[in-house]
Amino acid sequence: MSYVPTPIPIDPARTATVVTSRAIRAGHEQDFEQWVTELNRLARAAPRYRAAIRLGQTAGFQHLLFRFDDRAAVEAWHEDAQIRAHVAIADGFSTSLRQIDVGEGVAFELPSDASASKWKRFVATWLTVFPILLTISLVIRTALKDAPLPLQRKRPVRVSRQAGR
Repeated sequence: MSYVPTPIPIDPARTATVVTSRAIRAGHEQDFEQWVTELNRLARAAPRYRAAIRLGQTAGFQHLLFRFDDRAAVEAWHEDAQIRAHVAIADGFSTSLRQIDVGEGVAFELPSDASASKWKRFVATWLTVFPILLTISLVIRTALKDAPLPLQRKRPVRVSRQAGR
């Protein structure tokens, strides 16, 4: 089956865009390249397909944008058994997020390595920073154990006296 482009639909406000963002596991970049080549071939053969765009990003993120005449065409393409089987292959070496919007001007939030949840970033930071701070403290205390007293001396704790004594 050869691809024959069809004219832009009469109502561009109905045009649907699907964005699939994939986080590729390290070592599977070539698997992804082969997979996406076949996915593009399958998309071009789909009824009411318009266009495809691929956006690469650092840290193994890839964003695949496909345009179709309408939401029904997108849904039919995704529900096709051949597409579902092909998507299952990529699920073996990547994690995906799928978003769909309809209209002439659409906007999507693309995930990135910076979009990890705040608590995960907090835990990762402290799992890295805390051992470093402990090590620095230990090194300083060890280095200062034979230092002159003014460098070692801790500030005295002041005890308040009761009034009237």
